[in-house]
Amino acid sequence: MVKPLVIFDVDGTLCDTFSVDDRCFCATASKMLGVRLDRTSWEGAPHITDAGILAWLWERHVGRAPSWAETHAFIAAFEVSLRIEYGRASEQFRPIVGAIELLDQLDTHGWVYAIATGGWRKTARMKLRAAGLSSDRLFASADDSQNRQEIFRLAAARAVSGLAQPPPHLTVLVGDGTWDAAVAASCGWAFVGVAQGLRASRLRDVGVTGVIPNLMNGDEVERVLSSCKPFVRGT
Repeated sequence: MVKPLVIFDVDGTLCDTFSVDDRCFCATASKMLGVRLDRTSWEGAPHITDAGILAWLWERHVGRAPSWAETHAFIAAFEVSLRIEYGRASEQFRPIVGAIELLDQLDTHGWVYAIATGGWRKTARMKLRAAGLSSDRLFASADDSQNRQEIFRLAAARAVSGLAQPPPHLTVLVGDGTWDAAVAASCGWAFVGVAQGLRASRLRDVGVTGVIPNLMNGDEVERVLSSCKPFVRGT
């Protein structure tokens, strides 16, 4: 039996860490570059990944790509910032409601699941563990590529490589941003959005019909996953 595949993003999808991650990244970049930055400062980045945004910021403010040493110094400082925030207020790293239970359910109901992120591997693992989630199936990250599409394609390939089965008949990407929907469309995958409020509205604006507020009702989430069709942006 060929098992279907679901790929989860991390921030905002499995971990309720979108805000703390954003603040810490912004603060680290501002300090290292000596400029004041906020989230809107990198909306124009060609790749919405940690590595892609870092390269874009360095080109804008330094006139070149970051060196290996600068990149690793940034990752280290970013991780320290996240750990300080965890020590100050650990509730900033809670899981999305229902995430832990859903992953257990998918394992027993014949799904293969993988985790991928536009963040770096080290900080993603830290956030997953802080949220009480295993990082064992974190199959691709910004350490692998600046390109979000390449990251998620790689995660899909790694997830099925050891299963001795043909490619899955259904692949669903579960994410919280329009950039995740764009990846699903480019890969020919289905897409389910996990979002509320303005973020949910933005997903619906680009044609996402399967938008759920959280992962609490595992049976309902599984029904939504099973009924998905390949996502076509704007339809």
